[in-house]
Amino acid sequence: MTTEKFILPPKPDGDSAPYWEYLRKHQAHLQKCSKCGRLRFPPYPSCPYCGTFGGEWTPISTRCKLYSWTVIQHPVDPRLAAEVPFIVALVELEEGVHIIGRLLGIEPDKLKGDMPVKVRYDDIDDAFTLINFEPAA
Repeated sequence: MTTEKFILPPKPDGDSAPYWEYLRKHQAHLQKCSKCGRLRFPPYPSCPYCGTFGGEWTPISTRCKLYSWTVIQHPVDPRLAAEVPFIVALVELEEGVHIIGRLLGIEPDKLKGDMPVKVRYDDIDDAFTLINFEPAA
């Protein structure tokens, strides 16, 4: 994957900047509410469950399972034409949080619900890393 395949990289804000910084270090962290203790994704200024502002960044497991997916057959951008078909997956982390990313290293006809997958870090350039997924060994 290269940067020219992406229309626009994310623009980190005050809430999401730590998420992107941890990914750049190949570490998966999510926000954890300091009151109710629940993890949240995507990053928010306050907990969507109890309303408490702030929270702390906590490491998460890189083990997860495939929850749902879609196979992209038609590129949404001409620069992705060589990539199709590709899989966009919704995975469930061991901690119960759901995250979306590409699922790489498997053919679409081999996918099964609840199959074990793991986090994969893809460096797009010197400043930007994506979280994707691949089948667990």
